[in-house]
Amino acid sequence: MNTAIKITGLTKVYNNGRGISNLNLEVQHGDIFGFLGPNGAGKTTAMKVMAGLLKPDSGDVQIFGASVLEDYVNAMKHVGCIIETAESYPYLTANDNLKLFARFYPHVDQRRIDECLEITGLSKYKNEKSRRFSLGMKQRLGIAAAILSKPKLLILDEPLNGLDVEGMLEMRKLIKQLAQEERTTFFISSHLIHDVELTCTRIGVVYGGKLINVDYTNNILANYSSLENYFVSEVDRNGRV
Repeated sequence: MNTAIKITGLTKVYNNGRGISNLNLEVQHGDIFGFLGPNGAGKTTAMKVMAGLLKPDSGDVQIFGASVLEDYVNAMKHVGCIIETAESYPYLTANDNLKLFARFYPHVDQRRIDECLEITGLSKYKNEKSRRFSLGMKQRLGIAAAILSKPKLLILDEPLNGLDVEGMLEMRKLIKQLAQEERTTFFISSHLIHDVELTCTRIGVVYGGKLINVDYTNNILANYSSLENYFVSEVDRNGRV
């Protein structure tokens, strides 16, 4: 099955009029899909519905063929997520945090925990308490927790938020490495245009709660000098309708 995520007619509108309306999108297995848009465009709302944290007004999300609304357990079986912030228990070490999360997955043992610490570059800090971690290290610990079960799909909400330049470079490298070595599909939201350009293979622009275009990064960069130019022209074209 090549379709990792299929979103059909997804609508969730809040009382203040914000949210998402009639979102239709397919993400293929192996994509590093960038969900690009300004703050307040509806990215987190869409991702919360995808992760089953929010009930939509209408529409559906299928993950590897299973509906998040009708068959939540099967839909989320192969999914790891970080929505908004990567949470950890501050008084536990990195290793103990992962041990705690591992209890949810019968097949995850200490060897897999060590592997995830290694992949995310946290091995040398495994016995340090996470309250001492920088924001970048907390994000990495969040990713380590999210990949424990070897998910086929990772949903990451603003994974580069608050990271310094070094942290951003490491996170980009990590995402590409997981896509290549573990065949993980990514769905990443961001308002950081440059990072999306350098990380994602395919991009959907969301603006004012609507998905206004989806294309491969290569195609965009063949026609525009940068993703920023493409984004501005798409928003101009759609914002004035």
